[in-house]
Amino acid sequence: MEPNAASERRGPLGRMRARVQAIEREILEEFPELPRWKQRARRWGIIGLVFGLGALALAEFLGWFARQEELQRQRERARIIQLISPVSEVREESIEFVWRPSPIADHYVVELSDTSYRLIWRSPPVREVELRLPDAVRRQLQRGELYLWQVRGFDAEAREVANSLFEEIRIVR
Repeated sequence: MEPNAASERRGPLGRMRARVQAIEREILEEFPELPRWKQRARRWGIIGLVFGLGALALAEFLGWFARQEELQRQRERARIIQLISPVSEVREESIEFVWRPSPIADHYVVELSDTSYRLIWRSPPVREVELRLPDAVRRQLQRGELYLWQVRGFDAEAREVANSLFEEIRIVR
């Protein structure tokens, strides 16, 4: 049987396969080094693929690590309550404490102390971010004296989760 007759019986796929094999034989006759080149190309392709996948894995890990660090920074920032007012001198008759909320606090307690950190007044728990000092407490404060105030944030189970630094105020009214 002739090669053409055999390939015709195999159908279009068989004919295509036979043609590819014939072309490969011709190429091998012309370029006897081709199998070695193919092997090298395959090896370098695999090495490139491994390095590429390693680089992708490293990039993904570094991205994950950066996201974890950002989450940690956000948690730390949430633990700090920033005081807005009053700062420095208090000239008004009424004193209103104002602060920025913490996303992790359910409620807050405001504390007023003297410069020796002896507690003068502690507020009841409040959910708002502003609170007026009761007049009875305000009248006890001495003109020209320094006082310290801070805000502490608590979660729903009454655990302290955030706080502010102490802010110094002078009564000058």
